[in-house]
Amino acid sequence: MVTAVTRRLAAVPAVVWCVSGLWLALLVGASVLWPMSSGYDEVNHIGMALVYSVHPFHFYGPGQLHATKVQIALNSVLPSFNHLQSVANHAILPRGHRLSFQQFGGATIVADSFPNQMVQHPPLYYWIEAVLLRVPGVTSIAWDQTVWLMRLVSVVFMAPIPLLCWATTRRMLAGWQGPWRRGQTTTGIVRADLTPRLALVGAALPLTIPNMVRDGSSVTNDSLLVLTTSVVLYGVSRVLTGDLGRKTAVMIAVSLAAALWTKGFALVLPPVVLVSYLIAWWRRPVSARRIVVLWPPLAIVAVGAAVGSLWWLRNLVKYGTVQIDGLGPKAQELIYGPPDHAGTLAHFIPPFVTGFVMRIWGGVGIPDLPDPGPIIEYGWFFAVLIGVVAALAMRGGAGGRVRAWILTGAVVLTALVVAEGSFQTYAKWSNALSGVQGRYIYSGITAIASVAAVGWLQLSRPRTHAMFAPVVVIGAVVTNAAVWILILRSWYAPAAAASSHGFVGSAHALFRWSPLPSAVTLVLVFVLPTLAAVATILVVVQESRRLRRLLVAEERPVGAEGQPVGASVSDGILANR
Repeated sequence: MVTAVTRRLAAVPAVVWCVSGLWLALLVGASVLWPMSSGYDEVNHIGMALVYSVHPFHFYGPGQLHATKVQIALNSVLPSFNHLQSVANHAILPRGHRLSFQQFGGATIVADSFPNQMVQHPPLYYWIEAVLLRVPGVTSIAWDQTVWLMRLVSVVFMAPIPLLCWATTRRMLAGWQGPWRRGQTTTGIVRADLTPRLALVGAALPLTIPNMVRDGSSVTNDSLLVLTTSVVLYGVSRVLTGDLGRKTAVMIAVSLAAALWTKGFALVLPPVVLVSYLIAWWRRPVSARRIVVLWPPLAIVAVGAAVGSLWWLRNLVKYGTVQIDGLGPKAQELIYGPPDHAGTLAHFIPPFVTGFVMRIWGGVGIPDLPDPGPIIEYGWFFAVLIGVVAALAMRGGAGGRVRAWILTGAVVLTALVVAEGSFQTYAKWSNALSGVQGRYIYSGITAIASVAAVGWLQLSRPRTHAMFAPVVVIGAVVTNAAVWILILRSWYAPAAAASSHGFVGSAHALFRWSPLPSAVTLVLVFVLPTLAAVATILVVVQESRRLRRLLVAEERPVGAEGQPVGASVSDGILANR
């Protein structure tokens, strides 16, 4: 299996590695740019990992785990973030004098403090972070340096996402034909050779989501869920294109078990995997549709699902529910007051849908301020939605539409789970709209990227296909630059700074608050992402020109021997590379 993985990695085009390099540069830069512990529930994730580092096999029930001294300290160090608050106007000790986790009091529980809701999640992500915290010296350095090291664990998990999106998109394009193909175009052979290049747009799409970059570079179990779910969905794309082999089944089983031991949203995956295997088996020729072909991979995947289900079976046996509420019922009443049971579905849907959609490409603050604006939040959303709808509605040949429906189903099921959980709270407290987080569907990014990419290709002629990757990459760079400048001008801007010096003043505040020396911060936040963006754009544009030449040849009329009329020898050589 190691040899097979190495062979597949060696076959990845250089341009895909460039896009992945830009993605990694953005993740590392964001891990420094967003103030330490300012991620979604980041302080609570840190506290949960810290507790597991001391008691790795002690599992707390709803409302039973209270905040650690480190959590209390972190909440007091950071100001309350909103569009009016800036860290530039708050004091922070010089880097050499900042206290450590140990000096804060470590994992000592503070009695009567607010409960840590992260007990509702399985422990895998926290165990991994706990291993880091057990490394000698990690909890004795400055607190923000420890948080940054913990963030880098998430960065490692998120690093392969563009590669997985590319691989899934390539599988989705296997045997695919666009609606313009009518007898007067070439056969599908050349297009099969072009799928690695056409799939580049799928690899680039995650880069357009600045909040995914921010969330994936903070201390959160979202990062591990995104990775493991992406591997599962890539495996599903292989199954749907006819791969019923045991190696693929093992890959799905291991990643499925890991996903189920990370977060509850992974519970939507087993039915998706099962349906994909049944469909792939049923679409085989009747002579090859034997049960002996189906049961070995299903048995392997079933073992993975069974291992991953142990945590949830424990919840069902011990608490009578699959997903517990980590805060407990008393904490909810402290937050929302006495239940009024006045929330209705009709009043719930509009604000939920609006908030959920806005926070997919938005939500870069805590959660909505500073606001990147409707062009970023809704422009990308509707562009992707158009692609997804096109892939679901139009014929793509060789079961392309079926693949799109299966992969999209995983994302839709996740969104429905989020909506159901949010409505349960809203039905009890009509003044509470909780859990409205677009980031919860980031785990389905491989499905979103691959299906949208196929849809965009469906809607356009071959000669225009080459423009998609450059447009998406350039758009992603502009989007992230706009959001990063917004964060600098909002959370780091000195109140008295003149507008002409506002950016410089914000940069100085960032250097002061950063856990790293100013020179390192400058390189990671400004220099490295900029160089990676310029290099990636140049490489992608160059690749786009090559691809366009091949795609123009695709639209030429077919001659007697099945070759495009007027095609040169070089066209044939390039097409068969």
